[in-house]
Amino acid sequence: MYGGPATTSMTGEWFAAAEAGKPVFYGDTAKRWSWVHVDDLADAYVRILDNPTAVDGEVFVVADDQRLPALDMERVAVRVAGYTGEIILETAEAGGMMQMAADQDELVTSAKAHRLLGWRPRHASFTDNPEQHYRAWKAGQSSTTD
Repeated sequence: MYGGPATTSMTGEWFAAAEAGKPVFYGDTAKRWSWVHVDDLADAYVRILDNPTAVDGEVFVVADDQRLPALDMERVAVRVAGYTGEIILETAEAGGMMQMAADQDELVTSAKAHRLLGWRPRHASFTDNPEQHYRAWKAGQSSTTD
């Protein structure tokens, strides 16, 4: 998930690492993850709550349709945060349990949400407007220190 203050998003970690001058990518450089903007996820929840009996017992997965390598996503994030150097490559193990768990392709389809909820992401990809996501993250950082 990305967007908003990104306090629990990998994008937020990448922004912070870029600002610290130490961005690291852990694990398989070819791995790809499905992503969803926080507002698009909220829209899916609202659609479910608008008609809960119609989708009773159903499970939905929602994500945008981009399937970019995570390393490419990190490159975009660190560049927009002003980092111009190289990203350090490390093993997933060096990043700890969360990095090891995420060291694989994690791709999903939202076809069921399209079909049953009429849901479509309004945000095509993190890479379409990384400046906006960085500004939102920065704003979230300053509000947590006030």
